[in-house]
Amino acid sequence: MFEFFNQPEVIKGIVAIGSMLLFFVGLFGLLTRKHIIKIFISIAIMETSIFLLFIGLTYKTDFIAPILDSAHLDVSTMNDPIPHAMILTAIVIGMAVLALGVSFAIEYFKLTGKTDIDEMNEMRH
Repeated sequence: MFEFFNQPEVIKGIVAIGSMLLFFVGLFGLLTRKHIIKIFISIAIMETSIFLLFIGLTYKTDFIAPILDSAHLDVSTMNDPIPHAMILTAIVIGMAVLALGVSFAIEYFKLTGKTDIDEMNEMRH
């Protein structure tokens, strides 16, 4: 009954639809929330959906992990490790940027007591 879901085309479709739904959840939060921390969390959700899409579309279910040993010397049947390494780097950079943004928001709240982005008007003339 569930053999249909084990086909590579169906898996890629599910990954694409799921990551698009997750992206739109983050976009909805970004466009409708006024609290600065919730905006940063929405951006992180959107970023995670892009990571899932990229990894989900580059992974091949019939291939093996890219680990060379005496039993697995044929690299043509291995998954490509480059997209995974790139996404791992992007995750680290994204989390660092998120931590920096949240720390700025916390310090801004300590100084002004404001978290609503409509009330942040210190730089306006």
